[in-house]
Amino acid sequence: MENHKYIARFWGARGTIPCPSSDKLRFGGNTSCLQIDPGGSEQFIFDCGSGFRNFGASLAKLESEKRPRKFHIFFSHYHFDHLEGLPLFGPLYDERSEITIYGADSCGLQVQQILERLIRPPYFPVTLADVPSQPQYVQLTGDPIQLAELKISTAPLNHPDGCLSFRIQRGERSIVYATDHEHGIEKIDLGLIEHAKNADHLIYDATYEPAEYEEMRRGWGHSTWYAAIQTALAAQVKNLLLFHHHPDYSDEELARVIEIAQREFPATAASYEGLELEL
Repeated sequence: MENHKYIARFWGARGTIPCPSSDKLRFGGNTSCLQIDPGGSEQFIFDCGSGFRNFGASLAKLESEKRPRKFHIFFSHYHFDHLEGLPLFGPLYDERSEITIYGADSCGLQVQQILERLIRPPYFPVTLADVPSQPQYVQLTGDPIQLAELKISTAPLNHPDGCLSFRIQRGERSIVYATDHEHGIEKIDLGLIEHAKNADHLIYDATYEPAEYEEMRRGWGHSTWYAAIQTALAAQVKNLLLFHHHPDYSDEELARVIEIAQREFPATAASYEGLELEL
C-alpha cells in the first residue's frame, strides 16, 4: 500500500428529505453522500443525496488541471433522498468526465433503467441518457469489486425495495456504510454483523429514537441508536457513527442522543457534513 492517505468525507448525513434550517447547522441538512478521496484524479462516492451537488460545486472551484475526472458512484438503493443530487452534479455535463455508476437490481429493473427512467422530462429537464459524460453502468451482483487500493464488498439490508451495505477496505483499514436498515430480521442482522466485523468505522442508520420506533415506526425500514450500538458491539467495531438523521431532529436533539448513546458505547459519534475519516 502506498503511504498517502485516503479520506472519507461526508457531504450529507440526513435522511428522507433535505432540511435546511438554523437549528440544523451543526450536523447539516443535506441527505446522504459519502466521498472516498484518494487525493488524485479518481474519486469514489456512496449515494448521491442532496449533498452530492455541494461536492460537485467544490470541484468547480479547483483549477481545471487539478479537478478529478474519474468518478465511481455506488448506490445503496434508489429512494429519492439517495439520488436527488445526481442530476445536479456538474461533472455529469462535462465530456471529459469518466463516470461509472454501480447499483443492484430493484423492483425488476437494473440501475441504468431506474436512473434513466427518472432523470428525464417531465421529472427533470435533462435526459440522463444524453448527458455529455455518457456514464457507464455496472450491475452489483454480490461479488467484491477491486478499484485502485479499495476492495468494496456488499451485504443486504432490510429496507423497502432493497438496500445494500458497503464495506470499503484499504489494506487493514475499513469503513462500513450501512444506511437505511431496519433491525429485527435475524439472518440479515447477523449478515451485517459479519460484514462489519472489526471495522474501524461503522456508519449505521439511526433515524429513530427507540421509544419512537417501538410506538410508531416499526416496518418503516429504519433503525435506532440502540440497535446501532448492539450491532457495533457484536461486530467489535472500533468506532460507531450514527447516520441518516431524522429531518425533524435539531442539533440540540441529536447532541442529546449522542450523549445518551456514548454511555452505552463510548466510541459513538454522529455523522455530520464536513466530517473526515482516515482510511
